[in-house]
Amino acid sequence: MKLNKKLKYSLFIGLFGLFSNLLCAQGNVAPQIIATGDQFYCPQSMLPITTDFNIVDPDDTEIDAFYIQISTGYERGFDVLSLQNSHPTVTTNWNAQEGKLTLTGVGGVPMLYTDLIAAVRDVVFESASASPEEEKFFSLTIGNANYLPETGHYYEYVSDVGIRWDDARTAAENRTYFGLQGYLATITSAAEAQITGEQTTGTGWIGGSDEQTEGVWRWMTGPEQGQVFWNGDNTGSSPNFAFWNTNEPNNLGDEDYAHITAPGVGITGSWNDLRITGDPTGDYQPKGYIVEYGGMPGDPILNLSASTKITTPKITSVTPGTICGSGTVSLQATSSFGDVVWFETETGGTALATGNNFDTPVLDSSKTYYVMASYNGCMVSERLPIRATVLIPPNINDGITLTNCDEDGVADGFTQFDLTQYLDLLSTEDGNFAFTFYLSEADAENRANEIDAQNFNNAVADQLFFRVEGTGDYCYAIGSVFLDVSTTSFPNGYVYALETCDDRNADGIAIFNLLEAEQDLLDQFPTSQGLTVSFYQNEDDALLKRNPIGNTQAYTNTMAYSEILFVRVDDEFSGTCFGVGQHLSLTVLPTPSYELEENYFFCSGSSVEVVPLRPLGAYQYRWYNASNTLIGESESMVLSEAGQYSVVALSEAGCTSPALSFGVEESSPPVLQPQFVQVEDDGETGTITVLYENGELGLGDYAFYLDNLYGEGGDSSVFTNVEPGLHTLYAIDKNGCGVDAIQVGVVGVAKFFTPNNDNINDVLAIKGVTSEFYASGNFLVFDRYGKLMGQIDPFQKGWSGLYKGKPLPPSDYWYTLELTDHEGMIHRRNGHFTLKQ
Repeated sequence: MKLNKKLKYSLFIGLFGLFSNLLCAQGNVAPQIIATGDQFYCPQSMLPITTDFNIVDPDDTEIDAFYIQISTGYERGFDVLSLQNSHPTVTTNWNAQEGKLTLTGVGGVPMLYTDLIAAVRDVVFESASASPEEEKFFSLTIGNANYLPETGHYYEYVSDVGIRWDDARTAAENRTYFGLQGYLATITSAAEAQITGEQTTGTGWIGGSDEQTEGVWRWMTGPEQGQVFWNGDNTGSSPNFAFWNTNEPNNLGDEDYAHITAPGVGITGSWNDLRITGDPTGDYQPKGYIVEYGGMPGDPILNLSASTKITTPKITSVTPGTICGSGTVSLQATSSFGDVVWFETETGGTALATGNNFDTPVLDSSKTYYVMASYNGCMVSERLPIRATVLIPPNINDGITLTNCDEDGVADGFTQFDLTQYLDLLSTEDGNFAFTFYLSEADAENRANEIDAQNFNNAVADQLFFRVEGTGDYCYAIGSVFLDVSTTSFPNGYVYALETCDDRNADGIAIFNLLEAEQDLLDQFPTSQGLTVSFYQNEDDALLKRNPIGNTQAYTNTMAYSEILFVRVDDEFSGTCFGVGQHLSLTVLPTPSYELEENYFFCSGSSVEVVPLRPLGAYQYRWYNASNTLIGESESMVLSEAGQYSVVALSEAGCTSPALSFGVEESSPPVLQPQFVQVEDDGETGTITVLYENGELGLGDYAFYLDNLYGEGGDSSVFTNVEPGLHTLYAIDKNGCGVDAIQVGVVGVAKFFTPNNDNINDVLAIKGVTSEFYASGNFLVFDRYGKLMGQIDPFQKGWSGLYKGKPLPPSDYWYTLELTDHEGMIHRRNGHFTLKQ
């Protein structure tokens, strides 16, 4: 365990050891140091570090060097030790890094004890800080190592750039200090961390490692060997004390050894983890190691050092005060010792009072006061602010009466109140305020037994207490409210009716402007000054004055075709209800409903009558042409001109239907002409196509049939795979305006014939030649040698197989057929056939 050697008044310490000229012959009496001083410091002043100092040594009269260090509570940049007055045989050196003042003789000559004692008595401490650390310990020692009174141990930095951790551990254990065994430092307190980190001349290895178990950091050296001081990575925790730098340990590259971080990297004097070798260069290269002496088994008992202490009085706690509304605020503060002094200003000024408690004058607004700890008349300590807060009570309307209508079905003077609907009457404050209600004023003060404000019946109580509580600069206010039930009401059976026509969806849902009923509703009461009307969908909401209908100018009914709303009339200034009930009926009138065909047809020279279909009532109709000109108002409309038309219907209630549009088309019988028929007959079968685009056949929409009226076809104007011969083509108007027919021929020559007088294929037939399509023709027959064997008119019956009156022998023959159409174009085709017996 480390030793706690904080000294009290009159610290007596004997010095002995093996130290140069202080060591007498064996068996001589060791010198004694007498240092006293447990003092109180007034900031920004000078104070001797001891009240008395002496060295008693029967054997020696001089010493080479003496060291005085601020070993605990040192604040670099503020704290200084210096030698005052004239001491011609003593010179000093102040080391701001270590907080250490070294006293030596002039020119390397040892100091006489008498000169050293006089000099130490004149060493003073001074701090430029307005708020120094509360306690500062000073060590007085004959050795150069840093001495920490808290532990009674000594600490020394050894420079050795690049040394490994394990080599540093061995090197530290091989060092001694006046017989004390050295080891890599084990740091177990903030004071020890400061003297080994901030107050050393360099940074280096310390005795911690997690090489045994990753993340479990133990002290591997000294009296604390095996003690765990950290668990985890940079998010871990310590069971006692650790001083890792920010985001350390991080185990980058298997870092298992603790090292004091280089200056300028994060927190001064803190730790980081390194590999056993560290980095080759830079901030994470080991620069040496920290050796600690003391606490090891077998160490001699040494008294090489003494210590003194100064204490600065501090304010340890402040308790602000708060009141609601103007008045006196009670503030409290405590100090570590001495008096608590109260001021009105942060600096300067006259003290207002002394003591732990301070009652301000009557305040109308918040104010900051200041306190300081003072001892023995010191008035330059740090002043801490303490706030006296004066909160603003909300403005309230106390003692008002809220009146509701007795419309709950029982005329007994009692009804339900939703008190949250009256908050604007209870307080005129504009902001975020909380309202609560209670049966007694005491409950309101203590915020106890809060009632259900949204559903309260005045049969329970007709007087309530409310609490209005704000945030920020506001506190609270308490007032009373009285509940009354009004006897006024709407006239018996009074209902105001609003009607509107259904919209285009014809679903019984429409938009109403409820404000159209407002004036008539107000006129039901003798006075209309300050009265307001609100509308509700159900009785509970109307009675409790909550969930009013918001968009009153564009309300959409929720029940198809018919809905009754609850109406409430209030005096908003007094909270009086003048009437509530089902007094507004909404009716959605149906729009006319009927049907029309999309299109109507009439045959040329006639007309068509358009009659609305399946009407749901007796309507008036208005008929319009494509220019939206009214052309009739009868129940039906006779039209004899093609075009686009529309009609609207009006119901007896005045509702107008959406306009229905329809078309009227003129149709006529077809007129088939050869020029509108195209025949393709170059093969064994032919294709017949009717060319009727652009109204060539007439004004109608036509269906076409071949050879059989209403047989196959109809939807197509093209007939394929038609056998050679004469065919009848029909065209019929789909709207029933007429039919026409024409004979069409598909030209073709038979493949064989048998002129044997059996009346079967006796003549070579030439099929499909008709005068409607051709003006003339010529049919020539040749034998295989190209000799003309016959010539006939293709419009006649056919060729009989005679040549010069004699039958030709069976064989294959060739032909040429030439046809001239009515436009003079020649159509020629060649082929062959067989003459058989």
